[in-house]
Amino acid sequence: MAIKNFKDNLKRLKDADPVELAGQVNSWLQESGEALRLRIEDEVEKAVTKRGFVKRSEFLKLEARISDLEGKPNNKAKRSSASDKKQTGNSVKKKVEKKVRKEVKKGVKKGVKK
Repeated sequence: MAIKNFKDNLKRLKDADPVELAGQVNSWLQESGEALRLRIEDEVEKAVTKRGFVKRSEFLKLEARISDLEGKPNNKAKRSSASDKKQTGNSVKKKVEKKVRKEVKKGVKKGVKK
């Protein structure tokens, strides 16, 4: 049965317009890529939350609030420049992306072994 379906699909591919087929494949790739991106973002968010990490912006807000409550000047939050935030964010992002790539590779390898 699967072979018959496969043959039918191949026949349809031969008869199909290449431009239309390329458009369908392209849209499928975009949808799949978006779905994968969302899934990875969710998994990263879960992992980060599970380990107790917070976003730098949230940390700076909390630091400013604590300083306000204690009556201390908030020099550290004011001193941090956009470039410092960007560098810190990039290094964290790179580490997370590297870890996600490893996890995805592990998942792919597990799927192939099964």
